[in-house]
Amino acid sequence: MIHLPMLKPRHLPLFILVVLLVWSDAALAQTNVLDSDPITARKRLVYSQVGGFVGFGLMSQSGTFKTACDCEFSGGTGVGMFAGFMFERLTRSQITYGVTLGYDGRGIAGRFREVEGVVQTTPSGRSFTVPVTFLNEAQLALNVVSAMPYVKYHFFELFYGRLGASVGYAFSSSLSHTKTLETDSVTFPNGEVAAVSLLGTSERSVILEEGPVPDLSALQIGIMIGVGMELRISKKMFLSPVIQYVLPISTISVQGTSFSIRSLQFSLEARHIL
Repeated sequence: MIHLPMLKPRHLPLFILVVLLVWSDAALAQTNVLDSDPITARKRLVYSQVGGFVGFGLMSQSGTFKTACDCEFSGGTGVGMFAGFMFERLTRSQITYGVTLGYDGRGIAGRFREVEGVVQTTPSGRSFTVPVTFLNEAQLALNVVSAMPYVKYHFFELFYGRLGASVGYAFSSSLSHTKTLETDSVTFPNGEVAAVSLLGTSERSVILEEGPVPDLSALQIGIMIGVGMELRISKKMFLSPVIQYVLPISTISVQGTSFSIRSLQFSLEARHIL
């Protein structure tokens, strides 16, 4: 019996890319010209393409995540950039097989306000616990290398839809939590008024947490669905504006509840016929 080595999560995107490239060349290898036999019906042109893409994504948070102070954030949003390379192989039908490999920057910012009872001192020296408003802000970012095998279906000649799997590995992350004092002054029960300050500092903002995302799930898996337009700019070159939505399946961290990041992506692809 042959024992195969276990595939580690960080090797999965590269493995998928290699398998798809080998499979597409072996299974779909056909002539790159139209059949010239005048007796039989003409067949679709079959060829391979390579290219690149660049774009940005509108990020939105699903679920909640917690910082070190047990503060819970939800409803976070953000904008991220992505770019990479791609390979496609046409078939005799309307279907095209492809795969992308690239970098994906994912990040969100969440915030909420809270009122806390804070001890403050009056001008006459008396101490009272008074309600004070704070703004909590959390910034979270992931740097991901991702692979996306997909199937593309052409319709109306100019347009296509595609469906694929997004497999990413988060090779670095960051998380910061800042707490900012928003109340400028308070009126004490004895009628005195004073400016509000934080104990031990003259600053109005303090950083409560800064570092990598705790308990990060590095392997990120999702489903992609998108539509695009195919514009031929020369004999061997295509440009394609694309809109796609990436719905995550895996969560980012156990520090929260069903925490993930959805992305609505806008990109421009350039492909060249081999």
